[in-house]
Amino acid sequence: MHQKKHFPIWLLCLLLFAGFLFLAIRLIPPFLAKNTAAQVVPPIADFPSPVSSVEPEVPNEEPEAETETERNVTAEPAEIVEEESPAVIDDSVPEGLSVPDSGEAEPLSASGYGIPEWGHIHRYSDGICTVCGSAPEFYTGFLPHEFYSETDKAGTVELHKYEITAYPVGYGTYNKCFNIYLPYGYDDSKPYNVLVLVHGGGGNQDSWLNDVYRYKDEGIEMCGRVIFDNMFEKGICDPCIIVCPVTEIPQCQGLTASTIQLRQELREYILPYVAEHYSTYAADSSLESLKAARDHFALGGLSNGALFVYEGGMRYNFDLFGSYAAFSGNGEPWETVTVIKHTKEAFKDLTMNCYFTGAGTVNDWQQNYTKIGYEYFLEHLPYLVEGKNAWRVDVEGEHEWKVWFTDIFNALPLMFPAEP
Repeated sequence: MHQKKHFPIWLLCLLLFAGFLFLAIRLIPPFLAKNTAAQVVPPIADFPSPVSSVEPEVPNEEPEAETETERNVTAEPAEIVEEESPAVIDDSVPEGLSVPDSGEAEPLSASGYGIPEWGHIHRYSDGICTVCGSAPEFYTGFLPHEFYSETDKAGTVELHKYEITAYPVGYGTYNKCFNIYLPYGYDDSKPYNVLVLVHGGGGNQDSWLNDVYRYKDEGIEMCGRVIFDNMFEKGICDPCIIVCPVTEIPQCQGLTASTIQLRQELREYILPYVAEHYSTYAADSSLESLKAARDHFALGGLSNGALFVYEGGMRYNFDLFGSYAAFSGNGEPWETVTVIKHTKEAFKDLTMNCYFTGAGTVNDWQQNYTKIGYEYFLEHLPYLVEGKNAWRVDVEGEHEWKVWFTDIFNALPLMFPAEP
């Protein structure tokens, strides 16, 4: 008697699997394409709608080599390509801080920094003006129009190129550069405070100083160098040297590798170079002298640059900077506090002179993280006291330059107050 042959189970399973695989290949890609096209993806660059006089920046690429002449800030500016401002930009700003439709410069308001109606410039110590006894009031929108306008007393920007050890991989070298801003009337016979400003993802050494960002609907063009020129000319804060390094390194090695690279560069090359070639409060370029002068060195950054303020600044170079400003970005605050208070013995007895943070109020995904980090710092670092040496100010806007320029305008007089 012959046994009945059964269809192999394994072959049946194989056929079923092949059928499902065929359907997946035919049906899933069109479905994903249809839905992806409808998604609204938040901007990942640090300036979702700036209009710059330079080519669009690509993250993690080494900046193109340029000559000193090409970066001469006194030369005629390149043509600026006009683009529409973001549709969500709210052009309403607080009373006294609006930009007149006529485009004429608005006088400095008594409700903010500058020359108020009673005729003096605020000079802050422990969060209080030593002249009038008032607490700081901050701009939360566009600055007065005149701060975006060129002044006759313009500072200069110098480009410095250098070859440096590739610290993340432990061998080879990178070609890097940084811009250094010297205020108008820079004098080698007097010492200057130093502010290091770090760009965000996709930026470079020009982002904070030379690039121009246009808000067409408001009729505003803004450039960091111009804002600093006006602040120093009007006595808003003490004129300082501003250093803008490049974070990204070749081969697109990522944010962690870039942080490792720049934190080491600051300690071993950039700050020693600045102290050796320019007039600072450091007696010389040695690490010991830089540590002794930390009260006169500040570190600030935006977005990924703000992450560097925590991860590459506080956790690694806390002994070199006395003040910090982080905009639209925050590293793990608990990790930073652990390093400052417990992990590194050399940091335990150090404090912060000034801690300033904030973000945009509209679609800035870092706003809540910034708030959480700020509150954690106040809770676990007892020397930080809100209104005395710690502030968090959010500015009307998105993850964008109009927010960050107002941020640094608010922070600088607290980090480096105007001298009597």
